Amino acid sequence: MITYRLANAFDLPVFVSLDKELFPYSPWSASQYKEEFSSPTRHFVVAVDADQKIIGYAGVFAPGAAEADILTVGVVPEHRGKGIAKALMALITNWAKEQGTTAMMLEVKTDNREAIGLYESLGYSTLNIRKDYFGAGLDAQVMRLELS
Repeated sequence: MITYRLANAFDLPVFVSLDKELFPYSPWSASQYKEEFSSPTRHFVVAVDADQKIIGYAGVFAPGAAEADILTVGVVPEHRGKGIAKALMALITNWAKEQGTTAMMLEVKTDNREAIGLYESLGYSTLNIRKDYFGAGLDAQVMRLELS
């Protein structure tokens, strides 16, 4: 059984470890996550399995009545395709709406077809491509969702 909860400071080592595994081209450091966790304009949630092991996570920056930026979304490979990322996206989007957010923005690697397909299914549209956003030769597709 998969459950979802608000992330906390005790989750930081897991975030850092999973980030290195899932995003080896641009992982965040422990200090970056610690700083993000400490801000009231950021919101992080996790998906946990029956053993309370974190199997997915997502974070958003929502400064209020403006655009929110999705900071990260990740699901361990053996749990993909189960709707976890979609549920995490719903949780952070709902929180951003509560903050007065008018639109959601994100960047995703242009070759991450699985994630792009998920975002499109949620109503995101592509704005542009940012060359070398994730590093040399690693372009980002910038996507946006208007909130009602």
